[in-house]
Amino acid sequence: MVQATLEAKERWRHRFVMRSSGMAVADPYRFLFQDDSLGLTISRDFGTDNQVHEQVMQVRREGGGEPSFAFDAYSFHYSMLYDGQPIGAMTATRPVDGAIDCAEVYSPHLMTQYHDCLVSTCKFRINRSGCSSLRTLRTMVREFWRDQVDIGSRLNLINADKKLIPFYQRIGYEVIEGSDFIHPTLGTDSIAMMMSADPNRRSFCSDIFANLDDVLPMEEVVTSCYASPMMLS
Repeated sequence: MVQATLEAKERWRHRFVMRSSGMAVADPYRFLFQDDSLGLTISRDFGTDNQVHEQVMQVRREGGGEPSFAFDAYSFHYSMLYDGQPIGAMTATRPVDGAIDCAEVYSPHLMTQYHDCLVSTCKFRINRSGCSSLRTLRTMVREFWRDQVDIGSRLNLINADKKLIPFYQRIGYEVIEGSDFIHPTLGTDSIAMMMSADPNRRSFCSDIFANLDDVLPMEEVVTSCYASPMMLS
């Protein structure tokens, strides 16, 4: 078991060492998506001194939540516009760029073994618009993953409000058993969830993962990171 874990760790180090040196791996700004028939566009940028972050802040304020966080300065920010107005936001932080939100919640084995291909997302919000909420949500999730796999991410961690567990399970996320906690900033009853680039598990993005030559099976994440393997739903 120990030997298998060491081999898995070395395999991932070899795969991503050339793509995990912080922002050197990607252009800070990327235009990701446009559909004129829907009136939707999606862009992403890095850090806080840019227009995309300003758009993300606008969506956060409209949601009534905390407007800014220390990790914003070293995170990717994704902004969705409908007819030129910000309606969607997501923030993504990689350990290779800085500490992720609530890192202490996650297994040290998980954080160490998948350090170079891990991304944590938070502050995901889609406001109402003239476009279907399900379509905007699905599009945002897919374009986030399409962008992140391109720069080497294969495992996504989230801190979810427990009331939203079914919502995230529908997208393709798995509950990390025993990870219940109260979010120190938001005060919400939360739980950690994860989703890997696994084309064999049902998700919004299985077709995107199918095009990768270095997928990450969820079973591998589970069995290699916990002394007592979690049960997948």
